Amino acid sequence: MLHRSFVFDDGTTKDKYLVIVGRVDATLLAVKTTSKGHRYRNDFGCQSANRFPAFLLTAGCCCFPKHTWVCLGDFYELDANELAQKVAQGQVYPFGVLPAELLRNIQFCAKGCDDISAHQESLIDQSL
Repeated sequence: MLHRSFVFDDGTTKDKYLVIVGRVDATLLAVKTTSKGHRYRNDFGCQSANRFPAFLLTAGCCCFPKHTWVCLGDFYELDANELAQKVAQGQVYPFGVLPAELLRNIQFCAKGCDDISAHQESLIDQSL
């Protein structure tokens, strides 16, 4: 999904693509993406052991037109009802669907990252 004016931890905002990696009831677990790969390796797939953990989706492998890293260093818990309201208001736009097997690979990669909390890992486990 494309989130217009996504608010970062430091209070700044920017348009940002998000990937939902877990959902339990009305709680969504999301991660942001980037196409700026200067911090990451160019190897397709899981990079959970890196200083900046990520999962590389290579250009054309799914709905992203260029190399896109799913950033697994920060996890965001979102309220599904609030998100639906933002979709209705035009602040968030649905953007493609990742194939189930690819999403599952991202979920398992996320579970192997140091920055995920036990609660967030539980959200992924319940979504698998």
